[in-house]
Amino acid sequence: MKRIIFTSFFIFFTVLLWSEGMQAQSVKIDSLKAIMVSSGVANGDRIEAMEQLSRILIAQNELDEALEITREAQQLSHREEDGKYGALVQSTLSYLYAQQDSLRLAFQALDSAEWYVDRTTDKAIKGRIMHRRGWLEYIVENTDKAYQSMLEALRLLEGEDTYVYQSNIYHFLAAIYAHWKKPEKQLYYTRLCLNAALKSNDPDAITNAYLSMGSSTLNRFRKDQSRKELLDSSAYFNKLVIKLTDSLQQRLVVKSTGGIAALNMANLYLEFYPASYQDSAKVYLKRALSIGKATNHPEIIGNSYGILSEFALREGDYGRADNLLQMALREISASPKSGTLIKSRISNALARVAEKKGNHKQALDYYKQYVQFDKALFDEEKLAITQKLEAQFQSEKRELALSAAMQEAAFTKQLNRFYILLIIAGAIALFFLFRSYHFRLKTSQQRQLLLTGQKHEAELQASLKAEETARLQTERELMQERLDRLEKELLAGTLQVEEKNALLQNLREKLNTLDGNDPLHRQINRLISENHQIDKGYDEIKVEFAEIRPEFIAGLQQKAENKLTRLDLKYCAYILMGLTNKEVASKLNVAPKSIRMAHYRIKQKLKLEKEENLDRFIRELGEKSVL
Repeated sequence: MKRIIFTSFFIFFTVLLWSEGMQAQSVKIDSLKAIMVSSGVANGDRIEAMEQLSRILIAQNELDEALEITREAQQLSHREEDGKYGALVQSTLSYLYAQQDSLRLAFQALDSAEWYVDRTTDKAIKGRIMHRRGWLEYIVENTDKAYQSMLEALRLLEGEDTYVYQSNIYHFLAAIYAHWKKPEKQLYYTRLCLNAALKSNDPDAITNAYLSMGSSTLNRFRKDQSRKELLDSSAYFNKLVIKLTDSLQQRLVVKSTGGIAALNMANLYLEFYPASYQDSAKVYLKRALSIGKATNHPEIIGNSYGILSEFALREGDYGRADNLLQMALREISASPKSGTLIKSRISNALARVAEKKGNHKQALDYYKQYVQFDKALFDEEKLAITQKLEAQFQSEKRELALSAAMQEAAFTKQLNRFYILLIIAGAIALFFLFRSYHFRLKTSQQRQLLLTGQKHEAELQASLKAEETARLQTERELMQERLDRLEKELLAGTLQVEEKNALLQNLREKLNTLDGNDPLHRQINRLISENHQIDKGYDEIKVEFAEIRPEFIAGLQQKAENKLTRLDLKYCAYILMGLTNKEVASKLNVAPKSIRMAHYRIKQKLKLEKEENLDRFIRELGEKSVL
């Protein structure tokens, strides 16, 4: 094993150890119990003493006794009108349920605390309940909600003499920024945590803040190991915690803090210092083991034996490494608070030691044991995840319900305002209505006559407008119809003229073969010349029409990129006139097969797809040119 078995413990435990700021005062547990039973103590003071005692017992893992005292305080809080006492008790119950791994009950108790806190003006209590909300959201890994709740708690506690809670809030904000991989922000809030702890003069808050400073500087050193001063700072803060826990031992509520600091020092020597520091590390491990056993703390015990076994492995003493891990497993298993996770890791370490010794059978047995613990751990984690998901669901459900209730309350408030304004407006209107009734009656009659006249005038104007619109529409339709007829007539005439000219040209060519002195020859030439004069007039009419509607021919040539011949345009004109292929063939005096070939050729020039219809395309183009 190249590193300590449980390296993750260093960061994880120091971040989550201080799950609740303890108001460790010089008052002993016996003093708090004396206040509880004293007949001359006010009910509210008795509740506060019981709440403080419960939290001290929770820190010492006396959960059953703490729950009994808290429930007794809950009964007493029902006598108080000020909601702060009920809020305090419910907050403590929430903390208790969370320690007992019942997150659903923890959130329910917190909801009750927030119900009570709405019935008090004490800002400090409001801040503490909001801090509890942030803590619970942090437990179920809702870091965004936890962050917002912690900031709101700081706002509520601003100006209040609650430095212990402020220090704890800064502690969690630093942990959140560590989770978000922002070491600079983590260091910033860790320093604020220490400053608030020093102002509180609370030994538990101070020692935990120094412990967090050691963890923060070590995290920074791991990212940049060229900065040796960060490693020295981490060692300095952990040694300071050990020194403070020795001098403040009688005032500390959390007795295991010194053991964690000693374990951290041993881990530093193991991971970053040369082998010559091994004796110093073992001194710290001896101290950590002593505190871990005194406080019945399985994590400290397991990690201490784990580091000792690592030293034995480095010396090649596999037997001693195995014995140390066996001792750790026995002591942790005998503890009522033994954790499956620590036992799983120890079994895995034992399997590795046995493998190094060459005892593969023993390694297999340890590995099987590790698999059993790991399966149990998986089941526990699955249950924990289920509880977290349920808690998150309940939290989101509560938020949605609260949001809906707030929206409904806001809507009801606005609706009530509207009703009040409506009633006032109605009363005023009725007052003036009564005062002006006789005047308005006469005015109403005159207005009615005027409105009747205006109505008749409006109806008459509307009727005239409708008639004018209909007339204009009819004229427009007639003009369009004339234009369409004229177009067809001009198109037909053009084609007929072209056919006639072709016929006359053939006739002239044949006449040229005859004798030019023949009177019949001169007479036919004169008729052809007169016909050309008539065609010229007709062409002028056709030009005028083309100027009116040039879009059709232009559209065809644009589509065909000016590739259409005069014969192609003539064929398209016949199609526009609505002639069939047979009629077109008759007009042009060609075979129907030639018309189909022309049809195919024109489609290619117009770049039409195979499935597109040429006749439909020409008719649609002709309609567009009309518009």
